[in-house]
Amino acid sequence: MVFVNEENPVPVRVSSAFVNQLQQSQPSGGSPQDIEGQVRQRVQAELARIQAERSSAVDSAHVNYKSTTNANAVATEQEMNQLEKRTTVKHIKALPEEITKAQDALVQCYKKNQQKSLDCWAEVQEFKDVVQKAQNAFIATA
Repeated sequence: MVFVNEENPVPVRVSSAFVNQLQQSQPSGGSPQDIEGQVRQRVQAELARIQAERSSAVDSAHVNYKSTTNANAVATEQEMNQLEKRTTVKHIKALPEEITKAQDALVQCYKKNQQKSLDCWAEVQEFKDVVQKAQNAFIATA
């Protein structure tokens, strides 16, 4: 069906299904209370449809959020495991006894001479010699 406005000659096309729907939905000349009841039913139906759409949208957003959150949690856990593997501290061998003795002597000297740390030059030299000796021994065995 095509309608043409006399003032503005633009054709408006309307499908026959739309016309049939309009004819079926027209009130049958009933009382104003009947018409009001039909209007209320339509409004209720439309509200229910909108509410259902909104509810399904909220549910789908919630599901998407959960899946995204779970994926982020898994990725974060994997990243933490990788970092842990890379940063594992290897077991360090205990220092030789002569180095720990020289270190303890040096620390004791520094504690005794807090104001005059240069008085510990002999202990510093002894510690450096012991460490150098241990380094040379390690290099020789490697």
